[in-house]
Amino acid sequence: MSLSRFNVPLSLCYDAAMIRLIINADDLGSGPGRDKGIVWAFRTGLISSASLLANGPTFHKAARQALIYAIPVGVHLNLSEGCPLTGPIQGLTNNLGQFPGKYRLRALLDRPLAAPDMVYKELCAQVTRVIEAGLTPDHLDTHQHFFLFPQLTEMVLDLAEQFAIKAVRLPIPSETLENIPSSLLGHELALYQRLIPGVRKQMERHGVIYPSGLWGMSLLNNLSETSLIHLIEEIPEGTWELMVHPGYPDLDSPFSGPERLKELKALASPRIRKLLKTRNIQKTTFRDLTCAS
Repeated sequence: MSLSRFNVPLSLCYDAAMIRLIINADDLGSGPGRDKGIVWAFRTGLISSASLLANGPTFHKAARQALIYAIPVGVHLNLSEGCPLTGPIQGLTNNLGQFPGKYRLRALLDRPLAAPDMVYKELCAQVTRVIEAGLTPDHLDTHQHFFLFPQLTEMVLDLAEQFAIKAVRLPIPSETLENIPSSLLGHELALYQRLIPGVRKQMERHGVIYPSGLWGMSLLNNLSETSLIHLIEEIPEGTWELMVHPGYPDLDSPFSGPERLKELKALASPRIRKLLKTRNIQKTTFRDLTCAS
C-alpha cells in the first residue's frame, strides 16, 4: 500500500512497507473507571494515544493524568452528550441545556444548523479547554463521527487550522462491510462510506494529515480477544488508526458499561501482544505523522 493513500508527502520519514498503527482510546474524561482503564492501558503499552472529552465529567483529573504520564491526546469533539461548555445552543440543546444524543443529532443534521456560529464557538471552547489544561492536542476527532456530516466537516477543518492542529481522524470503515450483519451498525457504516469521498476532498484541500483509515468501527461494543485477533490479521501495510474504548465500568455513565472491561482485557491479552509482534506492527501516534510537515 502506497503512502499516497493518506495526505502526507512521499518523503514521510517512515517506511511504507510496514504496518504502523495508532491505537487510540476514545472518551478519556468520561468517568473515573474509563479514565483509570485508559491510563493503565497507556502505561502498560496497550494503546499509544487517547482522545479527551473537554466537557466530560472527569475532564480535569483526566487532563492531569495525561500530563503526568505524557499521554499523547487529541480533542474528542462532542456535540451529542452532556452539556456544552458555552451554554445552551439554539436548535441543538434541549430545554435543560443538554446536547441531543447521537440519533437526535443525526436528525438535526438533516437540515441547516439553526446557529452555526454558536456551534463553532462551542467547538473552539472544547479545544481551548484542553490547551488551557497544559496539553498540546496532536489531533482532532469527533464523538460518534459527526465530522462526516457536511455541515460540520468544514467547521472541524477550520478549527484544526485555527489552532494549528495538523492531524485529523479519517473515519473510513476499513473492515470489509460484507462481513458486518445487516443491523443498525451496518447501516451506519454504509452511511459513513457514502459520506467519505466528499470529506476526503475537503481534508486534502485543507492540507491536514490523516492515516489511511480507521479500524474497529465494526466492533463497537463488541470488541473481544477473538474479534480483535481477526481484525489485526486483516490490517495491510500502511499507516492506520485502531479505535478502541477500554476501561473499567462506570455504572452511572452511558459511555462505560461492562463491554469496556471486555475491551481492556482483549487489549491486554498475551495473544494480542504476540500477534502485534509477529506481524511487526509498530505502534505510533498522530504527532508522529506530522514529522514530514
